[in-house]
This record gives sequence, C-alpha cells and structure tokens, in this order.
Amino acid sequence: MYEWNMTITEYIEYLSPAPDHNWRDDFEKPIMTKNDLKGWQEAYNDSLEIVQDLLPEQYKTLDKILKDKFGEGLFEADKKHVKKINKIVEKGKIKTEVQYYLLREYFERIWDMIEYKNTAGKIEKMLYVFENKIKK
Repeated sequence: MYEWNMTITEYIEYLSPAPDHNWRDDFEKPIMTKNDLKGWQEAYNDSLEIVQDLLPEQYKTLDKILKDKFGEGLFEADKKHVKKINKIVEKGKIKTEVQYYLLREYFERIWDMIEYKNTAGKIEKMLYVFENKIKK
C-alpha cells in the first residue's frame, strides 16, 4: 500500500511540481508517525479520490504505470473501492471513521449525478446519523 500511494504521489508531483512544496512529505509525515493500517487505508482512499480529478489521458497514463508496477491499475482499484462502499451502503450503517471518510468522499463525487441519486440519498442519511452520533 505504501508503494502504491507513493507512486500516485510521485505522479501528481510530476504533473504539478511545486518548488517550495513537497507533496511526498505532506503525505508521509502523518502516516509514518502513526504507522498503522488505518492511516494507510485513509491515504489509499484519498489517493483514489485525488486521481478522479485527473484528465482522462493523465488517468490512463497513471493507470498504466500502476499496472506495470503492481499488476493492477486504477480501474481495478476503483472497482474494489466502489464494491467496499456498496457493502457499507447495503448494511445501512457506518461503524468506523474510515468507513465514514470513505463514504463522505464518495458522496462528494456522486451527489449531483442523477444515476446515483438513490445511493447518494442513502449515503447522505448515513453520514448524518454518524456525524450526530459522534457529536453526542
């Protein structure tokens, strides 16, 4: 998971170099200090969300880089990602913060898409319930 996330980070840095800023450091520091699976899973989820903003050619290029390096690319990872999301939605309840952020990020991606109206509605209710449970 570390190498997968670093490969995506390096590609994003290649596309948008910032001489005064190192994305790799921003990405690594909080997670490396935690040194836990939860932090890496959050980073993995974040990386899948970040790549959604790439131009189609950039997405395809990164997909090829990942396939060559890991045998699996973004298309496969996104399918697994969505499958995980659908399982949570089917259960109708968010149990962990990782699930919460996974659904929240996905909701932000689909909330205004007509073909996902029902799923977005379910997720919105689940997010609301989880957020209010934490506040108490």
